[in-house]
Amino acid sequence: MTPRERVLAALDHREPDVLPVDFGGTATTTITRRPYLALRAHLGLPPVEPRILSFTAQSVRPDADVLERFRVDTRGAKPSAASGFAPSLADEGEYETYVDEWGIGSRRPKDGGLYYDVCHNPLQGQDEEAIRAFPFPRGDDPGRLRGLRAECLAIRAAGYPAVLSQSVGTGILHGGTSLLGYEDYFCRLLLEPRTVDLLSERCLEVKLAFWEMVLGEVGDLLDVVCEADDLGTQRGPFLAPDVYRKRIKPFQARLFAFIKQRAPHVKVFYHSCGGVAPLIPDLIEIGIDALNPVQLSAEGMDPIRLKREYGKDLCFWGGGVDTQAILPRGSPAEVKDEVRRRLAVWAKGGGYVFATVHNVQADVPPENVVAMFEAVDEFRR
Repeated sequence: MTPRERVLAALDHREPDVLPVDFGGTATTTITRRPYLALRAHLGLPPVEPRILSFTAQSVRPDADVLERFRVDTRGAKPSAASGFAPSLADEGEYETYVDEWGIGSRRPKDGGLYYDVCHNPLQGQDEEAIRAFPFPRGDDPGRLRGLRAECLAIRAAGYPAVLSQSVGTGILHGGTSLLGYEDYFCRLLLEPRTVDLLSERCLEVKLAFWEMVLGEVGDLLDVVCEADDLGTQRGPFLAPDVYRKRIKPFQARLFAFIKQRAPHVKVFYHSCGGVAPLIPDLIEIGIDALNPVQLSAEGMDPIRLKREYGKDLCFWGGGVDTQAILPRGSPAEVKDEVRRRLAVWAKGGGYVFATVHNVQADVPPENVVAMFEAVDEFRR
């Protein structure tokens, strides 16, 4: 099989010739800047300035020499920034601050800081009138299409599946918490649900405009599209399932239905960290095809049960190795053992694409990344 045929077979719940592998195909299945540079040095590859996928998370797009070294089957296409938008960086004492196109402020400590954490919520405490008047970004800004079709054509010509690595903004829930702040958002979710619904509607409008434009431009070339919305914590969902079904699910359902109507052939890759097992039937119902990152360490995310109960309806994309304990702190032998145990469950019968549980972080030694891929190669053979 070609890499594209291999990934599509897994998404269609057919067992491919060998295990399909993703590394860098999406914004949540890659590696961050610091460990990427260390990995390249460990492999004896020349130094590069990494191509950034997510500025706040400092995740990168691995270069071709790394992808070929590990026989990676995916290639991601990244939308460009909106016309005229550039990261707004400022020096604020101990921090470097950043404002994105939504007006959300984040900051990173200058001394050893790795990522940008949200520090300013532009709609915190604001009423419905302010939400209506807020300058939301244009999802259909044509600048986002710069070079996108050429990139997708090149990916397809090389035999890889074209994965649109990210959408505009974050999700309905995640976007709302970033705009209002967690405390304000969750209090209003119960006490002022109409206000939260208005905010969700505005966020959805941006996304629908984005997908209308992007799928009109490159929908014929895309195989997988990505949406992300963190619904879970380490101990289960952020919300009681009935609250999710009333306040968040309807907006997600409209989003996924819109994508499928415009491009029926594409598969929807959906990212949510945490213990989302109670919500998986809902996510299947509203149209997701692949779940990522499959956080093994969270409550209820047992691979055997997930594969047994949902493996016929859902492709699991991730869950290949625990990134909270094993990958950063285990020995290479322990990493290999973890990968072998996970693949013994996930790979049978298709419906699985190998990836780490979320991105490889700064505390992961390059030896463990190499050990992970060596175990994958052993499994493939």
